[in-house]
Amino acid sequence: LGCTIVLRGADRVALKQLKSVLRFLILAAYNLRLETSYLKERRARLRPDLVELPKHGFSTSLCVDYGEPLNGRKIRPWNGGDDAVRANSGEVTVLDHGALLVTSIWMTEKSQCCPAEVKGICYYSLQDVSLGQFLRDSCFNLSLKCQNPNCKKSVLDHSLSFVHNDGLLNIVVEELDEDLPAHPGKKTSETNPDNMEEDLDIPIATWSYCRKCEKMVAPLTFISEDTWKFSFGKFLESFFYNRDAILNAPDQSCSCQLQSAAVLFFGCGRLSARFNYEPIKPFEVFVRANLPIHIPFHKEETLRRLELISGASSDLFVKFDKHIERVSREARTLFHSAVARPEHLQTLLSELNRIGSDVDNAAKTLQEKMASVSEECRRRDEDEVSDALLRFPWFARRYLFLVTSAWNDKLRAAGKAITAMKKIGASASRADVGGGEAYNDQLNAGIKRLRELNERYTTFNIADMNEALAALAGTEIAQHDDFDDEFDESEVSIDFSDGVDADVLASRRRYAAKPNQVSKNRVTPTKSLGTKRGTGDVNPVTHESSPTSQPKSTPGGAVKSAFNRFFNRGSRDENAYVVDLGVFGEGRPSLPPGVNNMVVPVFDEEYSSIIAYSLSSSEYAKQFKHFSKHPNSSSEGKAEGVGVADASVTSDEMPAFGPDGRRLGDESLASGAGGADGGWGEQRTLERRMLVRQKTHIKHTFRDFDGKGQVTCKFVCTTYWATQFHAVRQVFLSEGFAKGEDGNSRNADVEQSYIESLSSTYSWAASGGKSGASFSRTSDDRFVIKCISRTELQMFLDCAPAYFEYLTKAFFHGLPTVLCKIVGVYQIGVHNRVMGKRSMEQVAVMQNIFYNRKITKIFDLKGSLRGRFAANIQSNKDQDSSQAQHPDTPMSDASASVKRRTSETVWDEGRNEGSGDTSDDIVNEQATGAEKGPGSVTTGTLLDGDFLDFTMGRPMPMTDRSKAVFQMSILNDTLFLSIINVLDYSILVGLDEEKMELVVGIIDFMRQYDILKQMERVGKSLPMVVGSEAPTIIQPPLYKARFTNAMERYFMTVPSKWTTI
Repeated sequence: LGCTIVLRGADRVALKQLKSVLRFLILAAYNLRLETSYLKERRARLRPDLVELPKHGFSTSLCVDYGEPLNGRKIRPWNGGDDAVRANSGEVTVLDHGALLVTSIWMTEKSQCCPAEVKGICYYSLQDVSLGQFLRDSCFNLSLKCQNPNCKKSVLDHSLSFVHNDGLLNIVVEELDEDLPAHPGKKTSETNPDNMEEDLDIPIATWSYCRKCEKMVAPLTFISEDTWKFSFGKFLESFFYNRDAILNAPDQSCSCQLQSAAVLFFGCGRLSARFNYEPIKPFEVFVRANLPIHIPFHKEETLRRLELISGASSDLFVKFDKHIERVSREARTLFHSAVARPEHLQTLLSELNRIGSDVDNAAKTLQEKMASVSEECRRRDEDEVSDALLRFPWFARRYLFLVTSAWNDKLRAAGKAITAMKKIGASASRADVGGGEAYNDQLNAGIKRLRELNERYTTFNIADMNEALAALAGTEIAQHDDFDDEFDESEVSIDFSDGVDADVLASRRRYAAKPNQVSKNRVTPTKSLGTKRGTGDVNPVTHESSPTSQPKSTPGGAVKSAFNRFFNRGSRDENAYVVDLGVFGEGRPSLPPGVNNMVVPVFDEEYSSIIAYSLSSSEYAKQFKHFSKHPNSSSEGKAEGVGVADASVTSDEMPAFGPDGRRLGDESLASGAGGADGGWGEQRTLERRMLVRQKTHIKHTFRDFDGKGQVTCKFVCTTYWATQFHAVRQVFLSEGFAKGEDGNSRNADVEQSYIESLSSTYSWAASGGKSGASFSRTSDDRFVIKCISRTELQMFLDCAPAYFEYLTKAFFHGLPTVLCKIVGVYQIGVHNRVMGKRSMEQVAVMQNIFYNRKITKIFDLKGSLRGRFAANIQSNKDQDSSQAQHPDTPMSDASASVKRRTSETVWDEGRNEGSGDTSDDIVNEQATGAEKGPGSVTTGTLLDGDFLDFTMGRPMPMTDRSKAVFQMSILNDTLFLSIINVLDYSILVGLDEEKMELVVGIIDFMRQYDILKQMERVGKSLPMVVGSEAPTIIQPPLYKARFTNAMERYFMTVPSKWTTI
């Protein structure tokens, strides 16, 4: 029966509103009757202690709580697009909750038949269906075809899941052993379950099972007509939001929660449909917007280093005291010799006493200064810790090295004199007159050297660390030949520019430095304490490389040099009168400090320390200043300044700290940053800097010298796209950039923090995979340093302008992206003449995606399942490892050159306590890096196949907004990479289950689709059989399509009642 209601008595607008209210009331009353029938047949009731709250008034169902909008959203939920039923006040009311968004997934075992799809259901409308109709058409209809045309399986082999908010409703159809009992009002012969589509009157029964009580609590009951007509959308809403209903089964002593404990069954004939509710937690997606320095870590690291320096220096001072006492006793014994020289012995003892006094003063000065710095560092808040405090440990180490080296110089001279006295006495007893005269010359030379050193080192106050460092570092001028025939000669050395960049190749020049002019009041010594640089002006004269200007290397000379290096490899100064400085001699402290007197340790096999030293040097700052003043000039025209360290450049000519990307002294460029628009002017400056397409490569060469002024090691560091990468770091590594903070202080802090991070790293064996690349990570976990091939370097340099342009859209125009940010690309050359080792590597510095996150699982996803299981990669890795350890297999020195020095110094003790070595299953630096993060419990990197096993074939749930941003980012990034012809990239996904976030980032996007990749694709395609997975290497557009489709299968949107479309 039906009826018509006529509304009269007001204008059209009022009647329209009244009609909407009346329609809603009728619908609410109708739904209440049907829902009551459904709950009654489920043997359910409301909790006795239930208190009706205002939040329950948003739904026409019983005790439905939608909760609060996620993250405080102030939006109206989706109601099917019918704005006529919304409240005119704009407030969210019950009229706005007349629809439901759900995600549906069809599964066969552990594979998806179709991608997850978001569907909208408007209650009691054409978009809705009754509960009975859904059961008959979608569950008990065996002739129902799968939406996937390639799937030929029946309904019994499928499962249908509905996902919404924080729950998943899984529906599985099963075949029973026997038919259900007949309906009391219907004859058995009338039931024909095999042809249900032809029989619409087959009764449907329902019953419930309690998982907690482990028994059936609601007996088999045939559903009534009201339950049949109950809205399927409302049925789902009740499942997902009614948390106050309980089972009403007193005969079974069960009053468990209906939502979580009860399993609902519907049956028809010999078929049953099981409705099982599972709680889920959708993930948010985390993409790091910036990567500022973590001051607390560096504060604790500074305090730890100071404590270690204090202990090690105390031991060293005690060692010097004992050594001086022993040498003094040895000198006193010579007073009884017949040929003793009392005046020389008095000079020796006086100098030894002076050294002992200096040891006591230095120990007191250092301990007082370290105690003061430690107290100041502990007292200050994290945001008040100055850069000087963080840099003090390495500053103190260099002070100790130079001071103790000066003492060793004196002890060496004193030892030479004492040895000569002993030999004079021995020759006198043998009446060897000629030998005595020679030893007298040695004695006089030793005493003369001792007096020279005494005059030089008494010109400064050892208690003043700054004055002592300045005096010690500038006392010697090493005479050397810049044409190092064992390193620069192209026939016998590595060409650091070969095949990398024509721009750098064109700017590479040799320099011949004029002999340094020594002051007239200074004696020319044979020992250098600090550096090869003098205090006078040094004007390098450049010339073109030519056969006449280069020293020629003969075969005999090369063989002799090789033999000398071989037999002297690892030799140390065995002078018995010299105290071994131990760890204070590591890190090449004799190298000159950088801008603002910053001391950066340099380790030959730790490439990041070489980069940090180069970036902090005044030579780099000079070249950067040139490019900043002339942004349109390329490195090709700067040959005179790229390949040499110009000692005439002082720190006063440099920026406040490092290059800040502006023209110093030119207020017109800085007016935007300090004007009314605050940081917007600075943003425009950095954006223009990133968009400069001229190459700004800076090549910096520096050398380390031993005590005799001989070159012990040469370093070459080429910084590619220096100004562009500097601008990237200013934006990405700055926490206060978006706040428009002062550009000068921020730039200095950002660049200095970058150098601070690079100055200390550790490496690990990121084994597996195919590239065999080596990785290291900064000790503060901010950055990952990856060694790349020359091919990858050249490809990235070619695409660098497009990369910078893409980052400007992301940084300044809000383009969503999940690309792992590369913040620097370098080429490092090292030639250690003492050990006879040469190496040349290309490295990329990139963000650590999992920095400061507690990651429990890591997945590396490429969108292909071919060989994408961690177990397969591990098996291949074990085979390669067994072959590499075979006695007949030659071992490569290059593989060992990328590892950090084997003997860790005391400065690194405890830095990685409890972290241990990682054993990753993929050659992936980011994945490995997360395993050493605080609180991380990961055991290895998992691949696509492992990801589907982990999720049981279902997509991983994401909140609605996170999925939208994630999908947009994937589309943007893959389109960009496809345009620049890049492929074989992957996305890292880390699970932070504590915060319920997915930490993501696309990595390995430095390889283009060149001829080698084309050959690899063809080679992998030949053994393929029909129906097998395509190889991972395919054309970039196809790779993009496969990757984006896979992300749709791997992740799904989980809508809620507050989701909008």
